[in-house]
Amino acid sequence: MLVPVHWTALPDAIASLNTCPRIPLPRPARRAASQRERARKRQGSLRFKRLGRRIARLHERIGNLRRDFVHKETTRMVQQCAVLATEQLDPKNMSRSAKGTVEAPGRRVRQKAGLNREMLSAWFGMAHPMLAYKAEEAGTRLHLSNTRQLKPSQRCAACWEIVPKTLAQREHACPHCGHVMQRDQNSASVVLIDAHTPGTGVAARPKPLPRQRGKSKSVTRETPATTPCV
Repeated sequence: MLVPVHWTALPDAIASLNTCPRIPLPRPARRAASQRERARKRQGSLRFKRLGRRIARLHERIGNLRRDFVHKETTRMVQQCAVLATEQLDPKNMSRSAKGTVEAPGRRVRQKAGLNREMLSAWFGMAHPMLAYKAEEAGTRLHLSNTRQLKPSQRCAACWEIVPKTLAQREHACPHCGHVMQRDQNSASVVLIDAHTPGTGVAARPKPLPRQRGKSKSVTRETPATTPCV
């Protein structure tokens, strides 16, 4: 079984296609109310400290819930699948602030801050190391696609052409071949094709072969055998 791993923080993320399941993340209790309540208390007072301990326990519970969820999901995936395909993402670079500098201020800073919170709450930075050692123990092959070279969110899974899209566009509509699919499902399909056909990806050639064509066997020249001199 070959499955693309796609982590999402959307509450309505349900598997709409068997070939591209979406994994919903747990939604813990909100802590904003306790934080706002503590902000109204006098700093250093008994109630301020009491609310601080409550918020700390809530943070610990949220971390335990997410850690338990990631452990269970990664264990289930390596037990059910022979090959797992995912992107080689860097959460630290993806969750950078958009404030910019005084000379070059950033744009849509609040929107980027909200996106950063959702990306960090997905915990795929912890999921990938877990998948790596669990896949090695279970004998499952883990394929990490090079996101910078492959560009799965901008590439068409049917004709392999680049289709530029903004983050607000949630549907992939290819003007070259007419392929229409939900954006995340198309990206997962691109990663799956890259894992299923090694050597035909963008790392091997500028324009890879389409999905329906088989992988061509490379012809290598054998090194002639040499006999030791006596």
